[in-house]
Amino acid sequence: MPWYAEPLLPPDVERAINVLGANAARVAVLGYIGEHPHSTVREIADGTELALGTVKNHVAALVALGALEADPAPTVPYALRRGMRTRYVVQQQQLADQYRKLGRLLGLQS
Repeated sequence: MPWYAEPLLPPDVERAINVLGANAARVAVLGYIGEHPHSTVREIADGTELALGTVKNHVAALVALGALEADPAPTVPYALRRGMRTRYVVQQQQLADQYRKLGRLLGLQS
């Protein structure tokens, strides 16, 4: 079994890397929602041509990381959300903060 070294990075840098995506699918999801606020998971999947399951996973991760806001929020009881489609918007400030942190790590910003 291969052994992978993991660099020791501060937690805020790890978070920035996770928010900004370690892959093209997450960046595509963020880009689509940025251009089409209040999109549903189905709309995002159709617009990015990604599998619905892939989009669901990335959206859930981005909501947990604070980069997306869900309406209604996941904390709203299911009985009150029933029949409502959840729509997502990019948290612009959160995303900008993560981008700056990653830029500092890469030596691109001071």
